[in-house]
Amino acid sequence: MIRTLILTEKEGWHFKQLKLSLTKLNHSVVSACLSDFSISLNNNEAILQISGEKMPKVDNVLVRFIPGGTLEEIVFYLNILKILESMNIRVINDARSIESTVDKLYTSYLLNQNNINTPKTYVSRGQESASKFIRNFNFDSSLIYKPLFGSQGDNIRLIRGSDDFDQIDNATNIYYFQEYLKNIPNYDYRVLVINKKDDIKSFYMTRYGETFINNVSKGATCVREDLDDEVIEMAIKSSRLLNIDFCGVDIISHKGKYYVIEVNSIPAWRGLQEVESTQISDHIAGLLQ
Repeated sequence: MIRTLILTEKEGWHFKQLKLSLTKLNHSVVSACLSDFSISLNNNEAILQISGEKMPKVDNVLVRFIPGGTLEEIVFYLNILKILESMNIRVINDARSIESTVDKLYTSYLLNQNNINTPKTYVSRGQESASKFIRNFNFDSSLIYKPLFGSQGDNIRLIRGSDDFDQIDNATNIYYFQEYLKNIPNYDYRVLVINKKDDIKSFYMTRYGETFINNVSKGATCVREDLDDEVIEMAIKSSRLLNIDFCGVDIISHKGKYYVIEVNSIPAWRGLQEVESTQISDHIAGLLQ
């Protein structure tokens, strides 16, 4: 029997979906959280522990959750993934893929340098530098402020001038701004790409937001609508550029062009599953065959 460890915060909906699909492929499935890991290095031996107990032998690790925390904690979690890979354990998505997407600045840079449309972006360190940028910005259009590390639409702010900037609660001192590409109604596209060698699967939906944030976790409505081939091709190109086994690519249409807003290497798909008849977790589990 194939042994698979799912790294998750809790055994919720996504875990149960994956466990069901993996079980059908003759996997035994266990779960753990990265925050419970520790490692001992002694006499050329590395011993990984989970909650003080030696980690069970596994063939695969599927990453569903990276805990938040300080930079040191994030580096520790990614190092654990790298160590697992060095032990010839298949890790999906691997540390390099997660590193390239967990940091929104680096993702934007890679997309920009490879001719994939992204919103105009400005990133700086320090409130004084960011404040100067805001004072000099031409507010014919608004800006979106996002945490450099973040997910599910948390702590995103619409910046229409200095007053909105002053309301930002930023403990990291890094300011990441993107041009706000406004649509009426508020909507974007989520494309889930699963790269299994030459067999690429994509599932997609349109998300209509109650506000400028179109995340399902913030109340967006999911609708299955046919998308232009260009949108699907842009999502696949982004996933290949970042060398990701599976990911969620958020794309927006604005004035006749498509733009990649974000690439998520630990994507949720519950909202997408509600409008998709195919069992998505079966295709994710298929990456471990």
